Parts: sequence; structure tokens; C-alpha cells
Amino acid sequence: MAITSHLAPVPPGYKPRWRDILEENVAIYRRLPEDLTLVVEELIPWFIEKVEWEWSHWAGPAPDKELQQVCVACEACLLIAHRSKKDYSHFKKFIFFPTDLAPVKEKDNAAVGDANSYYGQIRQGWYWTKEGMEDGGDNYNVTIHEFAHMLDFRSIEESVPHFEQSAVKRDYKSFLKEEYQDICRAWEEKTNTEVIRKYATTDKAEFFTCATEAFFERSEMLRHKRRELYKWMKQIYGVHPAQWPVRVSSADLLRARYMGLESWQSLSTWETEKDTLPQWPEGISAEEYDPWREGERERRYREERKRIEKYHAEKRRRELLRLAQEKRIAEERMREKREHFERLKRLKLEQLERKSREQQLMNNRTVVLEHPDGLPHLKYRLVDGHRDGVMKRWDQKGRLREETEFARGRKHGKVIYFYANGQIELEGYHSLNERAGVWFGWHEDGSPSFRSEYTNGELKKWEQIGDKGKLRTYGKVKNRFGR
Repeated sequence: MAITSHLAPVPPGYKPRWRDILEENVAIYRRLPEDLTLVVEELIPWFIEKVEWEWSHWAGPAPDKELQQVCVACEACLLIAHRSKKDYSHFKKFIFFPTDLAPVKEKDNAAVGDANSYYGQIRQGWYWTKEGMEDGGDNYNVTIHEFAHMLDFRSIEESVPHFEQSAVKRDYKSFLKEEYQDICRAWEEKTNTEVIRKYATTDKAEFFTCATEAFFERSEMLRHKRRELYKWMKQIYGVHPAQWPVRVSSADLLRARYMGLESWQSLSTWETEKDTLPQWPEGISAEEYDPWREGERERRYREERKRIEKYHAEKRRRELLRLAQEKRIAEERMREKREHFERLKRLKLEQLERKSREQQLMNNRTVVLEHPDGLPHLKYRLVDGHRDGVMKRWDQKGRLREETEFARGRKHGKVIYFYANGQIELEGYHSLNERAGVWFGWHEDGSPSFRSEYTNGELKKWEQIGDKGKLRTYGKVKNRFGR
């Protein structure tokens, strides 16, 4: 996961503080193997320099431009880490919006991002961009989605990225035709749909982008549910994310360095350690870099000697076996029969383990329910099949309308409802699905509306706040609220 084994030097043009930014804000960066981390970091300065950046319709506090550029560049460069810079040769401009893209017509629904092949540009709302990159496992990542479109634009065919070999491209197109039909059919029948977003069925061009999101954010589930699709994504991107660690936090990285690096303190960052980082070796690319290359060379030499000795030992063993060939044939047949039964037994056990793992993945995941246009509607976390943590609800315009805390499937903790303008409408607490303590209500203009008190789920006191702060108190009233 990321870089925890040593104080690795930063590639040319890359700033140490960018590692701090990415570890704090980009979940998928924290999961990357160390060698892939350096490859991505080597591409980021090139990407930032290449792109024309723009901030549109921005209001309120000034944007943190460096943070936003580095975060977007990281996820964009991940897609071409083992491909080619030519995939982005037609890409020129990136435009940030605060929340959603400005609609062309007033009646248009809000969009969180789009990619344009003619202008070579991508537009994204920062709110949703940040929401996607901070989770890393909810199968919703605006940046990965839109830059997958940009990879797709290199080819004139929808959902067909560039392949160096025409024969491989033909095989992929044949696979794509059947796989896309199967995904659309699965969503129509509402079976086996957890790993690919329904948005993939709205247009064939969205298949590759949604498959890319699933490949990086729900890699293990994609490998279980759609094994052939995972193999194609693995071949296209040259990485194997199902083998990466899952849901690594920035605290996990700090803890690993604190335990394994002598110079790393509890409050250390890459920025504070920049003066102690070794220099990047001149003329060495990230893929070639190996801080233990001398030790590795010695290790390979020992392994080669072992291989040669093993080869000669095997040669002598086969010479002796040749003298007892007839006896060996009988023993070999018996061994093959035993191996056959063992293989059947092992396959059965693997099937049972895979089903168990699939059920575990289904019961421990981040669930995102979407509006018809692909915008999130509900988002919550399942732990052992129960809702756990904060549930968020947005309306069709992408406005946050509710935050409710759950514990083991029951409402437990703070709950807040919002008006469409962002003002809090209602705030209180649940205790095991029952209202508890003091609840407050506000009007849409922000002025107080009422105050109520609950004991054991029963309303004990209601105070309505009138004009000029006047209070009107009621006694015990049953079902005072509509919610």
C-alpha cells in the first residue's frame, strides 16, 4: 500500500507535499503498490503542465487549486500508468465547477461531469469529484469515469479503447457485444447488478467507463461476478487491483511508517521529511527504480545458482527414473487417479469459499442508489448486512436533504434534515430506532420553529416558538411529527 517501506525519493518535478495531499484525499492512491505509486507520481508533473486548467462559476471561498489539480491528475494518470501518454494526446483542457456543471437550459438536470472529444476537454463538479475520490469503494468516481471516456475517444468506436494489436481488438469487440447485452439484461431482470452501475445501460458509450470504475473501486467483486470482464480490464490497464489492499486509511500509512522507519515520527509528513529523502537517480524511470537494486542483483544471482543446481539434480533424478520406467507408469496412473479426486474436492471447496466471499462482499460495502440520470440519491455503508454509519440522501438536483446515523441496521445517533436551500429543517437524535433527547426545528429562513423533548421514544414536551421568540408549551402529545 502506497510507500511505507522506505523514504523513497520523489520523481523529477514531483513535490513531497503532494504525497501528503493524495494520502489525505484520494483513497485509491493509498491502495497502490509501491512500484505503481512511483510510476503514477512520475506522470503527475507532466500531466499538470500539459493541461489548461480553468475554474468556472466559482463563488465563495477561493478553491485550493494545487490540491484539486494534484488529486485529478493522480486518478487520471493511474489509467495510463501502464499504457501510453498518447491516450491523452487529444486531451487539452480541464474545467472545475463548484458542485454541478452549469446547465445549458434551465430545465436541464444537474450533471456532475462530462467529456468532449471535439474540444478535447473535461468538465467536473468538485463536490462530486471529491465525494468519489474520498471513498474509493462506492463504485462512484467522477474523475475515473470521465478520463475513461477520454481513453475511449482515442478510438472511433464506443467503449473500445486503443489496442496495439488488431487481433486483440477484434476479440475484445466480440466480447463487448455479448457482455453489454448481458449487463442490460441483468438490470432489466434486476439480478447480479451490484458490481456495474445501471448508468452503464443508458448508452453503449457508458459501458467502458462504468466498467473502469468497477475495476478500480470494486475490483474483487468484479473478479468474482464478471471474471472475463475483469480479465479484459486487467489486460487493458496492465494492473491487478484485486490484489491490492482494500480501504486503507491515511492513519494506516502513518502507523506502518512509524513502526518501520526509524526517522518517521508520529507527526511526520513527506513535506517535513523532504530534506532527508534521497535524490532520484539520473536517467532512471520510475519503472526501473529500485532502491535495493544491488541487493536485488545479489538475490537474483543466488536464485539463479539454486535454479541451476535444481536443474542438474532433476536431470540426475530423471536418469534414475528412466531405469524403472515400467514400475513408474503403474505408480503414475494411481497418482493421477488420486490427484483427479483431490482436484474435484478442491474445486468444490473453492466454489464454497467463493460463494461465501461473495456474500461477505455483498454484506460489507458502500451502497449508492441513483436517480435516473445517474446522480446519487442515497448513500450508506453495510456492515454484516446492516446499515452502519451515516446515511446521506440527495434530491434530483444533487442537494443534500438528509443525514441519519445508523448502528447495526437501526437509527442510532444524530439525524439532520435540510431544506432545498441548505438550511437545517430538523435536528435531533435516535436511540435504537426511537427518538431521544431534545429535538429542534427551524423555518426555511433559518428562524427557530419548535423544541421538543423525548423519553423512551415518547414525546414529553413540545414548545412552539412563535413570532418574536414567544413560546407556547404543550404537554405529552402522541405522534406530533409526520416523520
